[in-house]
Amino acid sequence: MNVLFSNPPWHTLPTDNKIGVRGVRAGSRWPHTFEYYKYEPVNGFVPDLIAGYMPFPFWLATAGALAKENGFNVETRDSIALGETYDHFYEVAFDFNPDVIVIETATATIAHDLEIIRTLKARLPNLIAVFTGLHVELEDPEYLKKTPLIDYTIYGEYENPVLKLLEALRDNTPVADVPSLVYREEIAGAHKNAFGTLLPLDDLPWPEREGGIPTFNYFDGVCGLPKPQLQLIATRGCPYGCIFCIWPQMLYKGGSYRKRSPQDVVNEIKANFEKHPFKSFYIDDDTFNISKKYVLELAKAIKDSGLNKYPWGTMGRADLIDDEQLAALKDAGLFSVKYGVESAEQQILDETDKRIDINRVIEGILKTKKAGIKVHLTFTFGLPSDTIETIEKTIDLACRIPCDTAQFSIATPYPGTKMYTMYKENGWLTTDGWDSYVGSTTAVSRTKNFKPEQLEYYIKEAYRRFNESHIVRKLESEEFPTLLQDHIKKSVNGNNSILLMQCARVTLTDYLSKLLNEWGYDVHVMTHNRFVNDFKNSVADKNIHVFNNTADFCYDSLIDFATTLKSNHVFDGVVLPFSNPIGEGYEEIEKLASHIAPIVAGVNLDGEIIR
Repeated sequence: MNVLFSNPPWHTLPTDNKIGVRGVRAGSRWPHTFEYYKYEPVNGFVPDLIAGYMPFPFWLATAGALAKENGFNVETRDSIALGETYDHFYEVAFDFNPDVIVIETATATIAHDLEIIRTLKARLPNLIAVFTGLHVELEDPEYLKKTPLIDYTIYGEYENPVLKLLEALRDNTPVADVPSLVYREEIAGAHKNAFGTLLPLDDLPWPEREGGIPTFNYFDGVCGLPKPQLQLIATRGCPYGCIFCIWPQMLYKGGSYRKRSPQDVVNEIKANFEKHPFKSFYIDDDTFNISKKYVLELAKAIKDSGLNKYPWGTMGRADLIDDEQLAALKDAGLFSVKYGVESAEQQILDETDKRIDINRVIEGILKTKKAGIKVHLTFTFGLPSDTIETIEKTIDLACRIPCDTAQFSIATPYPGTKMYTMYKENGWLTTDGWDSYVGSTTAVSRTKNFKPEQLEYYIKEAYRRFNESHIVRKLESEEFPTLLQDHIKKSVNGNNSILLMQCARVTLTDYLSKLLNEWGYDVHVMTHNRFVNDFKNSVADKNIHVFNNTADFCYDSLIDFATTLKSNHVFDGVVLPFSNPIGEGYEEIEKLASHIAPIVAGVNLDGEIIR
């Protein structure tokens, strides 16, 4: 039996009048989209569809490995991480000629993914379509009755149920005992089996990482982790009750918490590092540090294996961390950690069932920074009782607490969560279109205190104020301007022409432009058109050089622009701002800058001169 495990393509094409959109789905805690500008396929793949954050499809890849281990002919294909065109995806699928396709879908892509199945079944009429993933209707027998394109749905964590279904289909045996399955039957029309027992994690194989799983394309660069990166999971689940958290509610159906043996985790890391030249790893657990005993055991295993020479990151709870854990994790090579803060107001934390004390959160963050571990914090606006005052309080906290990066999101009541039920009962949902649930920069709801557009405003305002405060904390010291000026003087004299490239937070670039102006340099800026207004007060209009055909300083896209700029202006040097501590992922930008003029300085957000 041929089985295709698929995270199918999900993107729109850019046009002269519209920016392209690419999405991430499998492996992400909620599906969301990013803008991109250039669609130039190379042998069926589009390089610009692969950039920045790319989650590893843990369930899809593990399900594929489990099916393969049990004798099925499997193709596991992450078309999103491949940057695959639709045409190439169909070509590969038809060539493989699957008997069964397992699609990991999501609320935002369910209609889109049904059209993919429609296209496949037009050529493969006997194809059996199994839908899994983060979409609440997959649990509803009525949905299966009215959706003939789907043959089966499996809800929740799906590796073992998919295997049991495949075995039943292969052996022509009843599916009534397949856990977590929704299937058609003659009497009721459709039937929902009970949710299955979750397997011990050590009973599952390591995820598939070959073929259609592009090893080097997965990346979570929290606080500057380098590429290429290995992503893996050490634990699944969380016993806390956050009403907005999707994986525990939809995949595990409760507060279960399961751990792999530390040695199995280490063995997986070592095996993959022996195969491929990874530079970092990221443990993408729901809450890494639920068990202090486990944290200490895993940290010891990582250190004892010699893997502590590689920087790595994870996600946990700041209120559960302590000095003993931090010392062990630092020794094990922990480079960065994500902590969820969400709100500075204790009442709001309580009503979201986060079961966390804001004072202990702050204490944990301070301890983590003191231990020399970088910190990324997440904040959420639009929680049930949020007001202007509580959001202002949260922004103030983000601006004063010592962290390296921050994420501000609009509360998204994802269908299938307690938050969705609450917001629906209160009449706060502003759309019933499934395709609108694509992350949290655009509001899909309101609250008793906020309209959607107000929440969207506060997200932008939070980032603006956080970035400004970060610059003030890190760069406006007595030492930094002197160090930078002396560094640049080694290559360029005052009154000479310097090009700044807007390739980091605009606040940093603007701050550098003002310094260079003070020192008497003729300052130019090369920037995407969306940042032009940010430099109106610091750079002469004639010195702002604008492009709009790409958004990420792609060398191939901008080499002609750079060549023209070089022929029209004589620059004595280029200064680069960096958005992460070590300049990770800036290779194309540095190559482009060097084509124009020598790089005379590079500055990161910590006020360090790294070039």
